[in-house]
Amino acid sequence: MVTFAVSCSLILRDPGFFRRMQRTWASGLTRFWGVELSVFGAEHMSEGASYVVMSNHASYADIVALFIALPITPGFLAKRELMRVPFLAAALRAGGHVIIDRGQRNSARQALGTAAAEVRAGKTVLIFPEGTRGDARHMGQFKNGGFHLAKTAEVPILPVGLRGTGSVGPRHSLLIWPGKIEVHIGAELPAPDVTSRELPELVRDVRHRIALLSALPDPEAAPGAPARV
Repeated sequence: MVTFAVSCSLILRDPGFFRRMQRTWASGLTRFWGVELSVFGAEHMSEGASYVVMSNHASYADIVALFIALPITPGFLAKRELMRVPFLAAALRAGGHVIIDRGQRNSARQALGTAAAEVRAGKTVLIFPEGTRGDARHMGQFKNGGFHLAKTAEVPILPVGLRGTGSVGPRHSLLIWPGKIEVHIGAELPAPDVTSRELPELVRDVRHRIALLSALPDPEAAPGAPARV
């Protein structure tokens, strides 16, 4: 699929061809897997807007579900280790995804700066703020990179909750099982304008919203936190 899409984009001289094909690829995979996908709250996402989308992460099936569910095809913030995977490296480059080296602080900052410029220019970036796949039963700790990106790019944060992907694609299994996946898109939060002292409160708020959308417990939820998402 990667070879076909990259080749066609070069022949047609259409850099956006590969990005559009990602949704076709994802739809074909869900049919092959026998996965039923339901989307809720798509009205919260405007096609003409840019966002930093944040979602929980429990399975490789998350990416497939999000390619189909989101009205805007996003670029992903991906760790550099994924560039070692054959074909996946070509897909990440052709898809316009942002690669960061988490072990190199200066490289990560530069990548976030590049991503912020692209988001300001109209691109939507999707981030898994947990940084890695969780156990599908609890929310993991959130990293701050996505919040700095949203602040620098001056765009809203869009919380998204995934349900069922951990059962369809268990973390320690190479197999994908038939099942149901739900994607719940929440209301956007305005572009963050917070100080470093206020950042932890914003992180807790977004984490709480994603926990509600994904129906996962959030042990760090502040007492009396709003249930509205």
